[in-house]
Amino acid sequence: MRAGAFAGLEVRLERRLAAGRMTEVWFGAADDERRLAVKVLKSDWLPRPGARALLRREYEVLGSLQHPGIVAVGAFVDEPDCAALVYEYLGGGDLVSLAGAAPRHWIAPARDLLCALEYLHGRDFAHRDVKARNVMFDSRGRARLIDFGSAARIGEPCSEHGTTAAHRPLHARLTRVAPQLDLYAFAVLLYELLSGRLPFGVAPGASALRGAPELPASVELEDSQELAALQKLVLAALAPSDDRSIGSVSEFANVIESVLAKESRRQ
Repeated sequence: MRAGAFAGLEVRLERRLAAGRMTEVWFGAADDERRLAVKVLKSDWLPRPGARALLRREYEVLGSLQHPGIVAVGAFVDEPDCAALVYEYLGGGDLVSLAGAAPRHWIAPARDLLCALEYLHGRDFAHRDVKARNVMFDSRGRARLIDFGSAARIGEPCSEHGTTAAHRPLHARLTRVAPQLDLYAFAVLLYELLSGRLPFGVAPGASALRGAPELPASVELEDSQELAALQKLVLAALAPSDDRSIGSVSEFANVIESVLAKESRRQ
């Protein structure tokens, strides 16, 4: 893909990192030697003002946020032949790679993600697309939440967003954007980290609304009360009798901190 001028920098778009329905994300090498990620609107979407507006809104949301657990955005480019967002490049892979691994490998990134969500909710936003693929690691191994294209103000009418099965059961019940959307998806993410798979499969049906999944028998408790408490909280969140039973940030934080402390003593 050709080079382009982004926020006053000449950037070579060297390789495609990801592709979605509307956008592609490219690795960009800037003329000042910075490494960037550039989310580019696909050519067939360029004539649609609504698509450009979505990118601009994502830029405005991210521009209002500043947290070590959230990706930093640099610029929004809106030209006749290009609409793009320029981000910092996170080259450490994503959280998917740790799904099914021992808790000591992913419990700290899970804690960092929860801190980012707490900050986000405190700014009256919900992410609405929390999933392992949207948690990337920077060069220092710190977890960062990315992709704010579905982010919305808490209290707004709740249209269905989210790109995986993680989001559908709760979206079927809520009419307003609420923090519970992210906490439910966070519980799904924890289930995936614990078991290596999604709780309801890739295309959940009505059964996903009626009861919680069980963790596979292969998931070992390792005689850990702390890990058992985390598993109990996750399963309760995935089969809520009402939205309050999903749990709160503080409930997840308390259990995750206890697992972290346990894992620290093991080392």
